[in-house]
Amino acid sequence: MVEWAAGLAETAEERQQLCNTGIDAFCEMLFVHNFVHGDLHPGNVLVTTTADGSPRLAFLDAGIVVSYSEFDHGMLIDILGHFLNYEGYEGGALMIEQTAAQSDVSDAHGFCTKIGEMVNFARDTPTFFDQVGTSISMICNAACDHRVRVHAGFISIALSVKVVEGIVIQVDPAAVVAPRAKAVVIRESLKRKG
Repeated sequence: MVEWAAGLAETAEERQQLCNTGIDAFCEMLFVHNFVHGDLHPGNVLVTTTADGSPRLAFLDAGIVVSYSEFDHGMLIDILGHFLNYEGYEGGALMIEQTAAQSDVSDAHGFCTKIGEMVNFARDTPTFFDQVGTSISMICNAACDHRVRVHAGFISIALSVKVVEGIVIQVDPAAVVAPRAKAVVIRESLKRKG
């Protein structure tokens, strides 16, 4: 994909269109179809062309795939929906709810407050995607401090988003990932609520 952008994309509009297609495909794959490609990197994203010469994406090497149970997938979408609506405290409460041993949780309010602070950090940081590691660390530290078992899906999704964002930025440095992803997550979260 990066090679295509460097050699074949003639206009910024073509690069932007390809990035938007890739972001949309990734979000649909992850948030709608519950399909997480476990080895998504630039070498596994191929740009082909349609019969009319339009660029088309192909995701390769889907041998490492994760799908969550319907319950876990829904919970992840609901929590991410809270995060994307800047409702970190509520997202933290859902994280506690999915913890098997809720009685082991120490200071639920403190955990939810820390998750709220992480969400505010993400909201207030213009280069949030450069800070995904910091956000993951904030979640993991809060989970350790308050004995909340974090679903492995949060980490794998965060890392997947970071990889996709890196690919997209290589193709089009002006690309905007978050609003496109937010639209899909919010739509899926609303569908779940009926």
